[in-house]
Amino acid sequence: MNRRALLAGAGIACASLGGCLDRSPSGGDDTGNGGDSGSGGSDRPTELRDATITLGIDDAPAADEPPRIAFDEAASTVTVEGTISYSSSSCGEVALDRATYDAAEGAAAVRVISRRDPEAGEECTDDIAADSYRVGLTFDTGVPDTVEAVEDGEFDEFAVTAP
Repeated sequence: MNRRALLAGAGIACASLGGCLDRSPSGGDDTGNGGDSGSGGSDRPTELRDATITLGIDDAPAADEPPRIAFDEAASTVTVEGTISYSSSSCGEVALDRATYDAAEGAAAVRVISRRDPEAGEECTDDIAADSYRVGLTFDTGVPDTVEAVEDGEFDEFAVTAP
């Protein structure tokens, strides 16, 4: 008699799970798309669609502070903000050196540098300048698990990983 009750209970439990078994444990489909990013159960991106840099922004961290990383899951974007110092206001500039995304690892990386402006002439001022920046990363869906931001200025270097 107990065996029948146990089997009946097991059958009910299996039937109640029927709708849950058509998805992979990661919350995505069986093709590997839409895996869990570990940040609230949302989809992990499969590609970095765009990376842009904007200079001269307000409210960026100071040149002697590390860059700030912000995630916007709803918009599938990540923002990195900071300020880099460089020599010669007439010949130096801030540039996005690289922005990459490894979908298998769920990791994005950004490197912002100071460099000599290729358009500058030979006569450079002998001063120190700084410029604030915002790097915007746009993904196909969701946001990466981690983002590493490296700021390589002429006088300071910072590396920050979030979250």
